[in-house]
Amino acid sequence: MLSRDNVVRFTVEAILFFVLSALLVVAGILATNSSEYTRVQSELAVDFAGVLPADSYVPVQSALVEGYGITNVYEGIGEDGNSNGYVVEIEVTDHQTGNPLNLLIGIDYNTAALTGLERAPDDQGLSAITDEDISVILAQTLGQQIPVAYGVQRQDTDDNAEQQVLTGLNDGIYYAQTLSADRSGYIDYVEMSIENGVITMVQWDAFNVDMNIKNRRESSLDGVYEVSGLNWASQSYILCHALMDVQNPDLLAMKSDGTTDIIDGVTVNIRTFVELCVECIENSRAEFDKDMYFAGMREIVDNLFEGDFESLGVMNDDGFIVFTFDGYPGVFALPDGGQMNVRQKITGDLADYSDFDSTAADGGEQMTTTDRGNEDGIRTEDSAYDADSIDGIPMAEINTYIDGIEGDIMSTADIVTAINTTYRFLKDYLNWMA
Repeated sequence: MLSRDNVVRFTVEAILFFVLSALLVVAGILATNSSEYTRVQSELAVDFAGVLPADSYVPVQSALVEGYGITNVYEGIGEDGNSNGYVVEIEVTDHQTGNPLNLLIGIDYNTAALTGLERAPDDQGLSAITDEDISVILAQTLGQQIPVAYGVQRQDTDDNAEQQVLTGLNDGIYYAQTLSADRSGYIDYVEMSIENGVITMVQWDAFNVDMNIKNRRESSLDGVYEVSGLNWASQSYILCHALMDVQNPDLLAMKSDGTTDIIDGVTVNIRTFVELCVECIENSRAEFDKDMYFAGMREIVDNLFEGDFESLGVMNDDGFIVFTFDGYPGVFALPDGGQMNVRQKITGDLADYSDFDSTAADGGEQMTTTDRGNEDGIRTEDSAYDADSIDGIPMAEINTYIDGIEGDIMSTADIVTAINTTYRFLKDYLNWMA
């Protein structure tokens, strides 16, 4: 029979054994975690040292990251424990091929200067943008404060001048398409993203009523769809960027023949683009987003045939509703001879949300209410194309002006957009003052 002393001794030994075992387990876990942390940091150092040297890299957890379409953000921490800056991994679309390009961008915390720019390690190399292209932009921006503008010179600004900004825009993705096909069978569409009341993305393309034919952008890149001057895909891209710069379709200065002479490289008729942009803006003001537009189109087509929409075969592989109302002119007719759009047809809201100078009809004279001279993107014979904003950023905030890649405005714009998107994210995340 154990004595009281023996019981106490055995109890103490058991407790000590348990404590020692627990300590060994904890030490093992800590050692494993430390080893894993060291391994991860070593890998990050290899990937990021070229854009932002740091002692360690801490992932940034913020809803803003996804909101800006950014893949990852890391804060670089120096040996003193303070922030060196940020490494942003971002994917942009190479508009020459439509393929993604993944970039790493380093930004200094204190100066907002670009510390590095290179292709991300996980980039698949599908883009037509080369390492040499990236190096050209890096050479012009390294150590310079973001955001960046290209192809324009710094302008002396009047602090008292008012910036023209469209009012009443609601954030979201908005869409509009033509209700009839053109002579080549294409139905044009515009998709527009609005963030914080600013137009941040515009896409203009067209799908064909013959679903075996590629969209207009792809057909132009293949050489099947031809226009004068640059290929149609390039002109569409330049035009969309011009709209994001000036933020107002009216400032593209469309002439009575549907062309514009203020945007270098754009020779195509822009009337359809302008009309669809106006409709997208009106849809934004009415909070009629892309999903509601598509649902409305389905309802209209479904009711027109009193059948099952899914069995009509009018949706292509990309999810667009491929239908021309050429044979059904009364579907959108107004009593006064005018025509409704999809939103008005579905909601019955015939209010005019636009505040643009308008063109009365094809071939009519453009009606303007003010003489803008050389401002707001208007170009006279001796002046170059200027804009009040770039990538949705007012020109007053631009700190660095570059020439870009000689002869390649599209690749320049794609890379600069990545840099400026990084600026917009950090401005929101860090509450930078403009």
